[in-house]
Amino acid sequence: MSWQHLRTGKTLQQRLAQFQGHLAELNTPRTGLEPGRIRKVFPRNFVKINHQLFIPLSLNSIRVFNVPRTQRGIRVGIRTTFPSRNAFKSIRLVGVGIDYIELQGKGRVPSRILFPLSSVESIYRPRKKSYKLKRRCARRY
Repeated sequence: MSWQHLRTGKTLQQRLAQFQGHLAELNTPRTGLEPGRIRKVFPRNFVKINHQLFIPLSLNSIRVFNVPRTQRGIRVGIRTTFPSRNAFKSIRLVGVGIDYIELQGKGRVPSRILFPLSSVESIYRPRKKSYKLKRRCARRY
């Protein structure tokens, strides 16, 4: 699995600064989902959303809405340190920063999901469904 071409060389703070003014949804460890608009990104540690300061590296994930879809990237599965069931078992990895990874969100509204590396356990290549079907058919006979 090669994602060398996906490296951005940016920190999470630098990437969030590009999304200033966008609608975002923060997945926080204690309070759950926190929606709001990214008002200001401070140079060091903080992001201002809805008159509150958040530390992005301490969050589970940050979903930023109204970001155009891209064709670049590779299909991966993500195991997280927080319970996510199978939400990220087959999703497109579109960027790898210094302290975060960036995924293309699924659904009708185009979005990007930013994960601090502290909330990612592992990244793996999902199996192709056709392979599973062949194995199932072989077992029957």
